[in-house]
Order: sequence, then C-alpha cells, then structure tokens
Amino acid sequence: MGHFKINSKDVMFILKEQLQYGRLCKLDRYSDQNEKVLDLLVKEAIEFAKGVLDPLNEVGETEGLKFENNQVKCPPGFKEAFKKYGEDGWTAAARDLEHGGQGFPHMMRIVINDFMYGACQSFNMAPSLTHGAAHLIESFGTKALIDTYVPKMFDGTWAGTMCLTEPNAGSNLAALETTAYPEGDHYKIKGTKIFISWGEHDLADNIVHLVLARIDGEPEGVRGISLFVVPKMRVNADGSVGEPNDVVCTGIEEKLGLHASPTAALSFGAKDGCIGYLCGEKNKGLAHMFQMMNAARINTGVSGMAMASTAYLNALAYVKDRIQGRDIAGRQKGEVAIIHHPDVRRMLLWMKANVDGMRSMIYTGAFWSDLALELPEGEERGHYENLTDFMTPIIKAYCSDLGFRVCEIAMQCLGGYGYCRDYPIEQYLRDAKIMSLYEGTNGIQSTDLMGRKMTIRDGACVKAFQKEIEGFCEAHREHPELGDRIRALYGVVQRLLEVSEDMKQRQKSDPLQWASYTYPALLAYGEVIMCWRLLDMAVIAAETLKKKKSDFYQGKVFQATYYVDTTLPHTLATLESCLRPGREVMDIPDGAF
Repeated sequence: MGHFKINSKDVMFILKEQLQYGRLCKLDRYSDQNEKVLDLLVKEAIEFAKGVLDPLNEVGETEGLKFENNQVKCPPGFKEAFKKYGEDGWTAAARDLEHGGQGFPHMMRIVINDFMYGACQSFNMAPSLTHGAAHLIESFGTKALIDTYVPKMFDGTWAGTMCLTEPNAGSNLAALETTAYPEGDHYKIKGTKIFISWGEHDLADNIVHLVLARIDGEPEGVRGISLFVVPKMRVNADGSVGEPNDVVCTGIEEKLGLHASPTAALSFGAKDGCIGYLCGEKNKGLAHMFQMMNAARINTGVSGMAMASTAYLNALAYVKDRIQGRDIAGRQKGEVAIIHHPDVRRMLLWMKANVDGMRSMIYTGAFWSDLALELPEGEERGHYENLTDFMTPIIKAYCSDLGFRVCEIAMQCLGGYGYCRDYPIEQYLRDAKIMSLYEGTNGIQSTDLMGRKMTIRDGACVKAFQKEIEGFCEAHREHPELGDRIRALYGVVQRLLEVSEDMKQRQKSDPLQWASYTYPALLAYGEVIMCWRLLDMAVIAAETLKKKKSDFYQGKVFQATYYVDTTLPHTLATLESCLRPGREVMDIPDGAF
C-alpha cells in the first residue's frame, strides 16, 4: 500500500471557494470548458497519482538506479508509468490541441503537479522536464523542429531535459564552455554538462536535450549564448529513431535523496559526432531558456509544498493512532492518542497552516499566470504579468525551504519512528532538501527578488503586489472576527515596503551590505503572503460558519489566527535585522571562519 495522502477538500476549497477557478473558462482559450470539467480533471489527477505513481515511490527508493556501460536502468514500473502518463494526457494537459495537448488552463499543470510530485517526486521530474523542453521547442523552434519532436514528447514516446550547468559554470552561465560549430543546416556540439536531471534513462526511445551553448566566434558572457535541440538519438526523415548522436552519459550522482531520479553528467561530441539544431534566435538562448527555468522554479516550490502536504497528513494519521502517555489535564483516563498532547497539537496546527498557506500561495500565483498569458493585451494583463514575475522567486525559495521544515516537523511527531524507514517521512525529508539547491539556489532567488524584481519596469512588479495585498486589507479591515489581524497584516506590509525601499537604496550605495540581507527579506515577503492567503481563506470560512457549524471551516479560521499571531512578530523582527548597520557578515576576516 502506498503512502501518498492528499486532502482533496482542502484542495477544492482553494480552487473553488477562494480562487473560483471556474472564472478562467470565461477566457477565450477555455470558452469550451466549465468548472465541472476542471473539477473532474482534479479528481482524475488525484486518482492517477494514487493508483499509478504512489506505488513507484517505495519501489524507486528500494530498487534505485543501475548505471552500467554509460546507460541507466530505472526501477520496475517507471517505464510503463512514463508512457501511460503521456498517453493519458498528463504531460501536455495545459498545452494546445495542435500538437497533442489537452487545452486546459495553464494553472492546471501546477495543480496536477501538486499531486504527482506528492505521490512520487523522483518520477514526476521526468514528465515535467519533458513538458518544459517540448514547450520550449513549441515556443521558439522552427516548424520542422516542432513537428519532429513536440508531439512525441507530449505523448510520452520521447523524453526531454534542460542542460545548463557545467563543471566550471554552475549558476554563472556566462562562463559556460560548451560550443556549437556551424555545419550546413545544423551545428556540431562539443562540451560537458553536469547535474542534468533525467539526463540518461530507459523510459523512452529518445531523450531530447535542450542545450545552452556558445556558437563559435560569438561574444563572451550571457549575450553570446544560444539554445539548441540535441537529441540523444538522431531522428530519421520518416520520424523514426536513428543512430546515436554522440551524447554519452559519463556517470550519475550518488545523492542524499531522489534515488530513483538519475542526475547525469553528459558528454556532447567527444567523438565529433554530436549534431544540434538552433532553437530560436541566435544569441538569445538564455532569454528563451528562462521560459523553462521560471516554470521549473515554480515547480520546485510545488514540490516542496507537495511533499510537505503528504508528510503532514502521514504524521496526522500516526498521531491519531499512536497511544502513549496520559492526558495532562486529566480529561481522559488511561493512556491517550498522542494527538491529545498540546505540543503535538502545536506541531500539527503549524504544519496544517503552512501547507494550506503554501498551496494557496502557489495556486494563486498559477491563477495569476493564466491571466498574464490569456487576457487581451493591456493594463490588466500587464498587472498579472508583473505579479507572476514577482511571485516566482518567492514561491521557489520560500516554499522549498518551508516544505523541508514541514517534513522535519512531521518526523518530530513520530518520535524515533519518524527517523526509521518503517515510515515514509524520512524519505520525504531527504527528497525535499534538493529543492532549495537547484534551479538557482534560494540565495540567488533572494537577490533576484530584492534586486531586479524591485526595479524592473520602474518598480511595476512590487507595485502590483502592493495593490493586491493592500486591496485585501482595505476590503476586510473592519471584519468583525478577523479585522484586528488584517489591520496588523496591513501594518507589517507597510513596514515591509519601507524596508524594501531602504534596501533598494542600499543596493546602490553599499551592495555588499544589501546582499547580506536579501534572504531574510525574501522570508519576510513569504511570511506576509502566507498571512494574507490564510486570512483570505478565513474570511471565506467565517462567512460559511454564520450559516452552519463545521469543523472544516472552523479549522480555516483557527489556522489563520494562530499563524498570524505567531508569525507577524517574527516578520517584524526579521525586517529590523535587515536594516541593522552591523557589517560582521562582510568584515569578518576569512581566516576567522
């Protein structure tokens, strides 16, 4: 029996009552759909995650990967699941019908990934990367490239990757050395890439790599980088798989977690036989790749939240059944289930609030991204484009870090058993750690947020965020039950914006001091957004409670009041620390560490 757990009632509350996601069906692209169709998609996605992917999580952990003769063999069931995933339409659920997509709203890809990552993080990275690579070709490739690769990637016949990192060019892509040499209608590719998730495997007959490389003779730095389609196997004129394309896996990493997800080192063109095809404009490769990178960053936040969600629910199930200790208030005789112990309840409520808040943050960001993509050109669309840009580094960094912490607290609820492989939480904890590291470390996300996102388009991104959160506070500041917390949130938001403005000035006058405190500032933004989304849910729940008693809706109110009261004081303290004049971070001698 699998371990994946999901509370579909929590999911549907956010989608239907908080976001009213059926409104997307009023957009032209989705005019043939309705909310009932979207509800059915959610239900079927949960069933697929439980029935097909959940069993793979334990199999992947116990069987692991086998690497022999430059090839990777995946655990039993993975190949069949990858094919079924594509055939059933999950890979391309949000893509247009023209190339094999299902045409659902873009946000549904995020909702689907919530369940799929929660059921088996290691596996779901493969179709998620395939989707991103295929969509990149679909967006920037020639018709020939699109026709050759995209349909087979969307239907699960072929897989895809993104190849950025090199041994001497990790997060600094300007230093990459992989080179493309023009040769007729294609290029010869030479170079090495490392840390390539699902860079080699036996799930599909072909792996289509999206590779960043510098065309020979083009400028140094990021402005000279181009994007190439480089298949593992060449493709014949009739679309069939041909001979190998001189792309060789030289090894896979031994990792803390994700033991069923191969992280490969790839050699391109060691025998001078690797052919690649330019995708998009020459020297615009990094700009093109950002489409896939930003989606991957959001999905990193989704992964952290999804594993936190199932970890919390596994802990909840355990504490309801585990009998140990007496009720300290003497309310019950004999030993009781540990859910009755106050400290266990504290951990449960903290996890519940954080999982619900993260899911709302992510789904709200996904809803906004749909409006950014599908509204007609104009001021309203620009508003949602700015919001999406602003939320991306926060979702990536905050939810990946917090997801790991929730897994840690879930383990604490089980005591010593949580540390043992008898229960799945220790695997969730190990698997979740990578989320803060890849797709740009969380420190990089914080400098992006407090640097570029504060200044681009004359501060339009932070102004869009300010408009949304202040609008909520103004609308509900006199709420009879929650008004005091909403007014408190408003006050912290004002302080957050003041600190952000101060840091923006400091970035110019003292960039080293500024960079020392960008990460705490990002955490402050994350906490404020969490309070906002939880209070928004509480306002909705409080209205329902006027009509009927409900433990479910009362829980929405309690999680919000608890979280706001215990979090905002911490947020204020964090903001004050961001303004401290001390320079110990930069001035301490290297030899003193």
